[in-house]
Amino acid sequence: MNKTPFSVRAMEFFFGNTRNKLTSMVLAVVVWAYAFGNTGHEETREAIILIEPSSSEELVIVDQRIIDSRIMGQPGDFFSGNCRVTLSGPRNVLARFSEESPLFSGKLIIEKSGQIQLRNGDAFDLPVGITIQSVDPATITVEVDQLESVEREIRPLISGQPLAGFQFTSEDVALDPSTVTLIGPKSILEGDQIKVLTREIDVSGISEPLAIEDVDLRITGDDSKLVRFLLPENGMTKLKVELRQNLTEATAEVRVRYIVDEGDDLDIRGDQTVKVTVNGIEEDVLQWKKNVTEGRFYLLVRATDTNGNSMNPSDDQVYWLEGSLPSRITRDRVKLDKIILYSAEKIVKSVEESSQ
Repeated sequence: MNKTPFSVRAMEFFFGNTRNKLTSMVLAVVVWAYAFGNTGHEETREAIILIEPSSSEELVIVDQRIIDSRIMGQPGDFFSGNCRVTLSGPRNVLARFSEESPLFSGKLIIEKSGQIQLRNGDAFDLPVGITIQSVDPATITVEVDQLESVEREIRPLISGQPLAGFQFTSEDVALDPSTVTLIGPKSILEGDQIKVLTREIDVSGISEPLAIEDVDLRITGDDSKLVRFLLPENGMTKLKVELRQNLTEATAEVRVRYIVDEGDDLDIRGDQTVKVTVNGIEEDVLQWKKNVTEGRFYLLVRATDTNGNSMNPSDDQVYWLEGSLPSRITRDRVKLDKIILYSAEKIVKSVEESSQ
């Protein structure tokens, strides 16, 4: 039996069945490349973590601060929810996850105050094969408080002044409703810094009662912005402002002048002065007194023949010169301390006087 030389057997080992060996080598390279390319790959993504209380009806997140961070902030900074998450897993799984979830977000449910390691938290719902390597910031602290509802009095915010001669006090301002229910953190509402004001109401120049149906309300003293109205409709009220006349009065001795119709010649005896009291706004009353002092305001009485009998003139027979009384002081605000009394009779002329 002939024995195959070693050199021939070596050549057959390396170069025999070349096609099958090349195919096997290509498959091995593909498998190796696939396995190598889908293990141990890391990817860093921007993400958002929402921090929520376990019961939104009983608890509220009052504050959340960064404790440990390399890039996303300094210790003590407010944690807005923005973070950087480094993921690890097969390349194809990471790529698919990025395509399906371009907005990467998670949620943490908190029951009490304390520190939270974000990497250890179950914030993200990740596909099988992907794990979290790191989260920045790594640690935050969260403060949780009880929710509480309280009643607060509504305070009207009014600016401006009504027309001269009118005024109002706090008793003249009415709100319906006058109180409102707020809900928020107990630690904030237990003090008196939280107030409820109406929007600013300008009453400049008004001379009649003011009524506004829908007045917006605003909450002040709450930097956290966590205090709110219990119901949306609680953010409105109705407002009424009643006005009072702001009047003053003055009294002066006023001259009385008698006038007769043209052609009448009467001998008139009667009051020459009378005390007159007027009331109005201070500016007008002072002007009236000045007019009296300077002789511009006096009473005119239209006298008629009384045959020498005493009589009182009617209201329409007593008047004054137009413009001598300020226009904002009406006639009903002019009072005489007594009724004017006078008598008048025709003057009888002698024959000599008549002939002259």
